[in-house]
Amino acid sequence: MKFKGIKFNAAKLKSLLNKRNIIILVVLIVVVAVGSRFLGKGNKKVEIKQNVKNVKTEKIKVSSISSDVQYASALKPIKQVDVLPKSSGKVASVNVNVGDKVTAGQTLFTLDTSDLRATLQQQQALVESANAKLQQTGGSNYQKQLASYEQDLKGKQIKYNAAQRDYENYQKLYNAGAASKNDFDQKADVYYTANADLETAKQNLNLYESGIGPQDTRAAVASVTQAQAGVDSAQIQINNATVTAPISGVVSVKNVEVGQISGGQSGSVTIIDSSSLNAEINVPDKIIGKIQVGQSVPVIITALDDKEIKGTIDNISPNTNSKDNSYTVKVKIDNASGELKAGMFTKVSLQAENKSNVLVVPNEAIKVENGVNYIYEVKNGKIKKAAVTTGISNDKSIEVLGNVKADDDIITEGQSLLSDGEKVNIVK
Repeated sequence: MKFKGIKFNAAKLKSLLNKRNIIILVVLIVVVAVGSRFLGKGNKKVEIKQNVKNVKTEKIKVSSISSDVQYASALKPIKQVDVLPKSSGKVASVNVNVGDKVTAGQTLFTLDTSDLRATLQQQQALVESANAKLQQTGGSNYQKQLASYEQDLKGKQIKYNAAQRDYENYQKLYNAGAASKNDFDQKADVYYTANADLETAKQNLNLYESGIGPQDTRAAVASVTQAQAGVDSAQIQINNATVTAPISGVVSVKNVEVGQISGGQSGSVTIIDSSSLNAEINVPDKIIGKIQVGQSVPVIITALDDKEIKGTIDNISPNTNSKDNSYTVKVKIDNASGELKAGMFTKVSLQAENKSNVLVVPNEAIKVENGVNYIYEVKNGKIKKAAVTTGISNDKSIEVLGNVKADDDIITEGQSLLSDGEKVNIVK
């Protein structure tokens, strides 16, 4: 056979076809052999190895459990004092800054005392003048005589008190037959004499003070007294110009500067004592009866990565707040380390309910499906899914009720995508 432009070699074509047939035949033999091998085992079951999941378990415990309610609050210093000057004046010096630690009695700032010291000198001059006039009127003798009468009265009063005690004691002894009449009469004479002497001393002093002595002497004495009062007043104002810390603590506010006119509400320093801090919370009446002063309560400091510390209930208000009928409770927190700062936010936990001898499981053991609470038990290496009713809870545990009992093994980790009856492997 010939085609235009194409030449066939019959022998060569036959050789190619034979090689192709041999390859096809070999492939068919292999396929049949493999197929017959599987067909020969058609009556046997093919086993697929199941993937057994690992889980962690805990036992259901009989225990006590309490539910807590948390109340938010900001920490307040145990003491806070706004220090103001007692009189107005120009600020002469400021000795502290915000953040400085101060001790009680330490100088915070001072006021200018130039005018006050001038006034003091004037008053002192008046005292000297009044004393000079008193000397001129014989006032020194008057003062000495007055002091003599006062001293005499004091001595007579002491003798009278002693005589009165002896008289009353011997009167009791005499009435009881334990003292003779002679002894009693002697004590009575001493008592009556002391009483008469006391009255005489009183009269002498009263007469001298009420008019005995020169009129100008009494006027001079009054002038001295008045002038001395002026000195004392000026000195007090000078002392008040030095403003000191009434408590030990830290300066939190400083509203005073050199040259400023300070007085009234302007020009003040605030000192806080943060050695202890208070957290004030409002507690409803259904819980207020479950707490008491002195009780220790957990306090979470949110500013310190939810660090939990202990606080103590320091005060419970006896009256409710008008807004929400709650009670104000103060929780005192020790801050000897200085770690806590006023203004930090906290959460105070109070026990709302407590139960004893109930079945308790970790919170992570409870799984909710379609509104139903389940736990996964492990019995003989297989899963048993059990519906339960939950009771009170806290941040770690929860009370369970249902067809479960103490010491049952329940899954706490790895219970996702498990089926009832599935095999599991318990790991520690």
